[in-house]
Amino acid sequence: MAAFEILAAAVAVVLAIYYYMTSTADFFAKRNIPYLEPTPFIGSSADALLSRRWRGKVWQDWYNYAKTNGHKFLGVFLGRRPVLVVCDVDMVKTILVKDFQYVMDHGTFFDRQREPLTANLFNLQAIYYRHILTTQGHEWKKLRGKLSPTFTSGKMKSMFYLVHACTDELDRYLEAQVQKGGELEMAEVMAKFSTDVIGSCAFGVEANSLKDPDAEFRTMGRKVFEVGRIRAAAMMIAETLPWLRRVLPIPLVNPQVRDFFTRTFNENVENREKNHIVRHDFIDLLIQMKNNKSAGNEGPDADIDEAILPAQAFVFFLAGFETSSAATSTCLMELAYHPDIQEKMREEVDRVLAKHGGITYESLQDMTYMEQCIEETMRLYPALAGLPRVVTRDYQLPGESPKAVLPAGTRVIIPTYAIHCDPEFYPEPERFDPDRFSEENKRSRPHYAYLPFGEGPRICIGLRFAMMQMKTSLAMIIKSYRVSPSPKSNYPLQFEPKSFVTRVMGGNCLKITKR
Repeated sequence: MAAFEILAAAVAVVLAIYYYMTSTADFFAKRNIPYLEPTPFIGSSADALLSRRWRGKVWQDWYNYAKTNGHKFLGVFLGRRPVLVVCDVDMVKTILVKDFQYVMDHGTFFDRQREPLTANLFNLQAIYYRHILTTQGHEWKKLRGKLSPTFTSGKMKSMFYLVHACTDELDRYLEAQVQKGGELEMAEVMAKFSTDVIGSCAFGVEANSLKDPDAEFRTMGRKVFEVGRIRAAAMMIAETLPWLRRVLPIPLVNPQVRDFFTRTFNENVENREKNHIVRHDFIDLLIQMKNNKSAGNEGPDADIDEAILPAQAFVFFLAGFETSSAATSTCLMELAYHPDIQEKMREEVDRVLAKHGGITYESLQDMTYMEQCIEETMRLYPALAGLPRVVTRDYQLPGESPKAVLPAGTRVIIPTYAIHCDPEFYPEPERFDPDRFSEENKRSRPHYAYLPFGEGPRICIGLRFAMMQMKTSLAMIIKSYRVSPSPKSNYPLQFEPKSFVTRVMGGNCLKITKR
C-alpha cells in the first residue's frame, strides 16, 4: 500500500510539473498571433535555451521565417515562457517610441537587496499599480534624468583629456609591442585600453591595465564576463523562470567582482569628498547626487537611493567596456582584411589632424568616414544580439486582432542582429562596406533598421562617450600604425554562443607595424 501511495504521489508530481511547463503552450494561439509550436520543457529552440548557438543566429532564423511568411510578429517560447519577436521595423518604432508607455522595461533580473550592483539604470523597472506608475517605477526615469547631463557634448569635451591620456598610454604600449614583433591579440589590447578609460572616467582611478598585465581592474573586468556552468544556469533560469531565480541563492554578479567595484567606488568618493577633488567626470555627478546637490530638478521626490550609486558606475563599466573594446577590435580586424578601406580612413585622419594640429575633441567630429567604419562594424557585430523588453501594461498590438493583447509581464525581443543583416535594408549583408552609412544611403532606409545603441527613451545613455572613446583610439592607431592579418587571425569572425553580450570566438589576432 505504501509503495502504491509513493508511486501515485510521484506520478502526481510529474503530471503537475508537466502541466505547469506546458500550460502556456496556447498563449499565442488564444491571441491569434502567429507562433512556432513549442516542445514541452524546451520551447521553440533547444539551441537558444541551452546556448548551443549564438542567440543572434537563432533569432535571425525566427526573423527570416516570420518575414518569409509575411508576419510582423512571431511568437516563440523559451522553456515555458512566451516571447514575442518583432519582425517589422515600423513596429519596432511603435514599440520603442510611440507605445513606449506599454513596453518600458528591459525585463532583466535585478535584486537590490541581495545583489545591489544589479540595481542599475539598465535594469531598473517601471512598476505599475492599477495602471498608475508607482514611486519606485519612477526611479529609473529620475535616475536617467540626473545621469543624462554627464553625456552631453559639453561634458564629453570636459572629459576628453582623461580619454586622451589613456590613448597616449596605448600608443606607448603598441610601440613597445611593435619592437617585440607586433603580433597582438587586439581584443585583449582594446579591453585593457577600455578598462583604463572606464576606470578613469567612471571610478576615478588609474587602472594601469596596459602597464600591468596583472592589474586588479583588468582581472575583475574579465571575471564580469566569465560565464561558467553555474552562472549560465542562473542566467537561463532568470530568463525562463524569473520567479524561481529570485529564491535561488546563485549570484549573477561574482562576489569578488561585487566587493571590488563597490569598495573602489566608495573609497574614491570618500577621498574626493575629503580632499575636495573635482575631475568633471561621471563620479563627480554621482557625488552630487549622493549629497543631493541635484543636477536636475530639486525637491524631495528627486532624491535617489544612495545605495544604488555604485551600481551606476558598475553599469557604466559594463556598457562602456564591452561596446567600445569589442567594436574597436573588430573594426581593426575588418580594416586589416580591407586595406583599401584602412587607407581611406588613414587619408581622412591625416587630413583632419593636420587641420586641427593633433587629436582633439573637435577633430573627432570631422572624422566622418571613420564614423561610417565604426557604424558598419556595429551593424555586423552589435553589442547585443537583440533589444529585450517586457510589457509593463496590457498592450493591444496595433493593427492586429482584438484578441492580440499582450498581458503585463510578456517578454518582447527586437532582434537587432537579424535586422542588421536583412538584405532588404543592407544588400550583401555579410560584406563590410562603410559606404552604407553615407548620409545619402542612411536616408534611403528606415531609421529603425539600425539599432546598435537601441532607440527611444531607453536608448543607450552613453553612446556619445562610446563614440568618443572608439574614435580617439582609432585615430591614434591609424595615424601611427598599420594593421594587417596575422597567421593566427580567425576570419570571418565567429560568435561565442554562451556570452550574454556579443563576443567573437578565438579573439582578434593582428599584425601591427609602424607607418
